[in-house]
Amino acid sequence: MADLQETLGKVIRRERQQRRLTMRELGERAGLSEIYVGEIERGQKYPSARVLESVAAALDLEVAELLELVAAELRGLSEAAHGGEVSPGFGFGMAAPARSTEGGRTRRSGQGQPLAAQQVLAVAGFSSLLLAGRLGEASLQRSRLRR
Repeated sequence: MADLQETLGKVIRRERQQRRLTMRELGERAGLSEIYVGEIERGQKYPSARVLESVAAALDLEVAELLELVAAELRGLSEAAHGGEVSPGFGFGMAAPARSTEGGRTRRSGQGQPLAAQQVLAVAGFSSLLLAGRLGEASLQRSRLRR
């Protein structure tokens, strides 16, 4: 199974290169150092929710779009490893029905395959990381308002 941290970095690098941006330019747009951008792209650092938001914005993407690209990459790696299509998961090991694109629209059809336990844990861990960042930000904002 692909490492989520490495896959996230791979997707960010691919998106940056497609936009013909250097690491320095992406860093400037996102308010990050060139070194930190490189560490994220190489899968050496796990960006916080706030950093993901700034990187997504610097790439002219919504955070959800960036995460969808990461999910698609993970599915592609899993598909290659298993020799078949693996659908995105709803959680708890259940997969969504497979998607097909027809006339520019994405449609669900058929039954999906269950996700491997490692995939469920990786997605749950990443979701927890994002949620913890959001909850921490909300708590900080509430404490600032009370002052």
